[in-house]
Amino acid sequence: MKKTRIVSLFLASAMVISTLAGCGGGSSPTAAASAAGETTAAGGAAAAETTAAGNSAGSSTEAKSIKDTLTLAAQTEPDTMDPCRGNGVSNNIIMNQVYDGLVRYNEDGTVEPRLATEWEQIDDTHIRFKLREDVVFSNGSPFTAEDVLYSLARTKNDSTAISTMSWYDPDTSVAEDDYTVVISMYQPYAPALYVLAGGRTWIGDKETMEEMGEENYARNPVGTGAYALSEWVSGSSMLLTRNEKYWGEPAKTPNVRINFIAEEANRIIALETGEADLAYYIDGADAARVDEIDGYHAERGPSFSYYLICLAMDNEKFADKRVRHALAYAIDFKNLTDASFDGEATTLDGVYPNIAEGFKSEGIWEYNPEKAKELLAEAGVSNLSFELHILPGTVYQRMAEIIQSYWAAIGVTVNIEQSALATREAQGPWEASIRVATADEISNILIIYEKAFGSRLAPNDEHLEEMLQQLKQLYDTNERAALLEEIQDYLYDLKFSMPFAETDSVFGMRDTLQGFEFNAQYNRSNIAEWYIEE
Repeated sequence: MKKTRIVSLFLASAMVISTLAGCGGGSSPTAAASAAGETTAAGGAAAAETTAAGNSAGSSTEAKSIKDTLTLAAQTEPDTMDPCRGNGVSNNIIMNQVYDGLVRYNEDGTVEPRLATEWEQIDDTHIRFKLREDVVFSNGSPFTAEDVLYSLARTKNDSTAISTMSWYDPDTSVAEDDYTVVISMYQPYAPALYVLAGGRTWIGDKETMEEMGEENYARNPVGTGAYALSEWVSGSSMLLTRNEKYWGEPAKTPNVRINFIAEEANRIIALETGEADLAYYIDGADAARVDEIDGYHAERGPSFSYYLICLAMDNEKFADKRVRHALAYAIDFKNLTDASFDGEATTLDGVYPNIAEGFKSEGIWEYNPEKAKELLAEAGVSNLSFELHILPGTVYQRMAEIIQSYWAAIGVTVNIEQSALATREAQGPWEASIRVATADEISNILIIYEKAFGSRLAPNDEHLEEMLQQLKQLYDTNERAALLEEIQDYLYDLKFSMPFAETDSVFGMRDTLQGFEFNAQYNRSNIAEWYIEE
């Protein structure tokens, strides 16, 4: 039997803040996908699939008969291709191929050039970027500093980006010439380069967006990436076609089709039938099943993905810390993790993933239901009941039912409500929920506790807010480490959140797939380098 390839990552224990001071080397609009079944093709990309034989770009690999189209099985369809709305893994898997950021953020915390060739920290609140002069968008429009300023300014009016971009000052950011831009901040912001690597800060084509309109552009994106979106069939798939105008090394494979398959079991079936060359989001417990498929194997390694229980800070039911501690004492977190993920996840002993900057092991919270009952009695709380919201998916249902039974054992009644996040957000104030988090830069990991973020935790803690804002402004590594330890200790005791499980990233793929490099983040996959020889 083949064995899953397990990838170990060396991740820097602290963000490499020094890159801000040096130079890089040479190397609220709504845009929801349209009704199911609608097909759209992006401007600047041919709707027909490019064939390997008929294209000279990347000829060094095409001479070896490269498979014309790679087929990937993804879990979730993106809701938009608006360049300032890359606020989820599903969006960014595609956006990372279609768009570029100013820089690229690596797993070890280092930053390298992308649309910017170099940069310098002018002072604590200004960074000057030199831009590539050989770049055009997929429709042939030239890329300039004006596109950068336009794209970043749009984030200030977008509900999904405004908290991430609260530091950015569009009014004093300037283009010194067509290929030099100075980014201005309201206050020092240590993660600036990380944020400028994409997500909410992908660079779009100003002229084309103004001509098409934001909603149409979000469905038919025009970027500078290695691929262009040539077809989008709602509820089914997207087709990426090699961008022949790309400024970098041409994509190895002419076309990449991404099929959206919500259930993990069906993604595995797509591997078993040969329909897919690679599948994302394989459960750790199913890695062995993938290894049994002839011609396929699983690749897995640590990730930044972790699950946590959230209690809304603004909800009076959880105002007394004794109640929150009681709810925590009622749960056997190791058993919850093992049962939810069939023993294929790690019980989290801190407040965020152990591969993130400054992680501190706080220890797994004690399982003590008798103490939980005592604390509730001490707080004068009886007949406590509340909603526990979960997202669609069997793993959420499983963990919610386990938590429900633990809390029932101490006299707490939980009603499980399962729906999409947007649906629940529209219904008003939160109570309790289970969420998964996937950010990898520390301020983005901790952003769920910021007032501006809102959502499930409904943050309102002034002291915590002060510490989180201070962290963003610190460049000194030792000062950051000390403050991060204080923040983790505070969150561990506060118990409005109960992180309990961290999971691996697991891919299932053909043995013949070449160029694949494991990345802890699914959305940073190097798809443009993947190919299969026929």
